[in-house]
Amino acid sequence: MADDSARIPTDRQITATLARCPLFRGLPPEALADLTTQVTPFDVHTGTILWDQGDEPLDLVVVHSGQLCEFQPSRSGRRSVLHVKGPPHAVGDIAIFDRRPHLASVEAIRDSVILAIPAQPVVTMAAASVLLTRNVILQFAGHVRTLAEQRADLMILDLARRVAKALLRMARHTDPMSVDIGVTVLANVAGGARQSVSAVLSRLERRGWLILEPGRILLVDVPALNRYAGLDPADATLCRRA
Repeated sequence: MADDSARIPTDRQITATLARCPLFRGLPPEALADLTTQVTPFDVHTGTILWDQGDEPLDLVVVHSGQLCEFQPSRSGRRSVLHVKGPPHAVGDIAIFDRRPHLASVEAIRDSVILAIPAQPVVTMAAASVLLTRNVILQFAGHVRTLAEQRADLMILDLARRVAKALLRMARHTDPMSVDIGVTVLANVAGGARQSVSAVLSRLERRGWLILEPGRILLVDVPALNRYAGLDPADATLCRRA
């Protein structure tokens, strides 16, 4: 059996992840060092729910490794996925700053190591730091932009193009580029049924634009996917960096 403790990062690794997190980007070394002392790292397994929609915000969570999914559940059991976050991004930021219950549930969709930071030290630091406050504003603006684009996509694009756009947004910069999620999560992101999304992926694979592997999708013709989704290549790059 693997030793889970081997996955827990050192303080140096934690500081490096915080420095790359968009929320804390540009903070001076002493501020990052102070923040590191507040971090509790956790090793969480696939399927672990970090919190449910409506829970009170206790911690800001930064992804050190793995992937987390922010979603809103429905009475029918289907999920509306708001974000899929990997390292070094944060979840729970909206709730800890507006001090209201979480808008969405968060689940680990891969084995992950997360960095939990109590809400109050982050809020206190933001009140004293112009740079951190600016980063918070940029994060919130990014959330609004993403949700507005998702709403527009649901109204304007058909399912196949929503799938292509979602793949481009979530792709990692590997060679070839890859998306490390399963079909169920992708269906929730694109707003379609799992069977329909599977059929779309099969069609795109037959066109030679992607390759399906267990738990992973390889994007082998990114320009073709960009054209199909109606994305300018520069826009797709910005989506992946957000």
